[in-house]
Amino acid sequence: MASRFTQGRPQIITAVSSGMSRRNFLALTAGVGGTLVLGACGDGGGAAGGAGGSGGGELSVLHFEGAGQEVVPEKVLAAFRTAHPDLKIKTLIGGSRYPEVISAYKASGTALTNTGLFTAQAMAQGAGIDMFRPLTGADVPRAGSADQAYRHFGDAGVPFNTNLVGLVHRTDLADPPTSWLDLLNPAYRGKVGLYDAPQGILIGGLWAVNKALGGDPETLDEGFKAFAEAAKAGQFSTVYNSNQTQFDALSRGNAVLGVSILAAQSNWAAQGAKIGYVVPKEGQLAIPLYLAVVKGGGAEQEKLAIELVNELLKPENVGAYNDNTFAGAVYPDLPAAKDKPEVSALSAEAMANVLQVDWKRFAAVEPKLVERWNRDVKGNLR
Repeated sequence: MASRFTQGRPQIITAVSSGMSRRNFLALTAGVGGTLVLGACGDGGGAAGGAGGSGGGELSVLHFEGAGQEVVPEKVLAAFRTAHPDLKIKTLIGGSRYPEVISAYKASGTALTNTGLFTAQAMAQGAGIDMFRPLTGADVPRAGSADQAYRHFGDAGVPFNTNLVGLVHRTDLADPPTSWLDLLNPAYRGKVGLYDAPQGILIGGLWAVNKALGGDPETLDEGFKAFAEAAKAGQFSTVYNSNQTQFDALSRGNAVLGVSILAAQSNWAAQGAKIGYVVPKEGQLAIPLYLAVVKGGGAEQEKLAIELVNELLKPENVGAYNDNTFAGAVYPDLPAAKDKPEVSALSAEAMANVLQVDWKRFAAVEPKLVERWNRDVKGNLR
């Protein structure tokens, strides 16, 4: 591709709408893969009810919807209802429910959901208050075959899959980036978009830039210094706080480079958006998803929750979920990019080179990191 850079800066062409419908986009933003960009709420606002007898009672389950995320959970839950006709199953929808689930348990040991899908960040927060029932090999035999790189929480949660975070760019406005450090490249000055904190620490690229610069993984000093200097120099054009506002910035050409989730970009591209995804040479960032059982329910609820975890974890279910949501596989019997060989981000080579966050450590220091972000990065924006 011929370079579109002019005197060290990208040539900016007037942006046009991608044609993506708002309805389709809002479906995507309802908690893409359960990532840090949290999404829509659903029913089930009360505590999970008691369960008793032969399969009767109530079970509360948290999962996501939009952009194919609901397909597998709804299918599995339908079969589960058939197998347990006297059981009432309530669902909590979207990652925006995590704060209330964690707060309720912390305050009174109340389980607002008995089981479901949890992001690594929610797992770290819940593990910090001993919220999850350990799931041993006897409970979930398949758990032991997961890639050990994703066993961040021991028996507290069973790895399900991983979302992947890389660089996104307007394919018609500038040449593709190759490195996380391109977020700081003067060639893109004034056209780099940023996720605001708390998402911005990870999905804004600061964590990965810090790692690329050899910075401390807890203080992120090198990343903060680099982003602060870039902010002063006018590197960043816009700050957004959702998939929707990021898409808008890229569509308008306010930003031609940023960081996003593979699932988001794949759905944008499927709708005709001229937004490409690049696997940085240093590796993509892994944002894993876990199955877990929340303490605080009765013995029968825990038994049913574990049964449901095993159903969701069957290879055919995890594989279908991965295919529907462009998620990376974390089990060896689910080959990467099984049905998507054209998606290089899901190749075996790319998956072997992902960057792993120390989620427990990150959760412990995140409030200080957000405070520093507001001061050193946002406070220096031009």
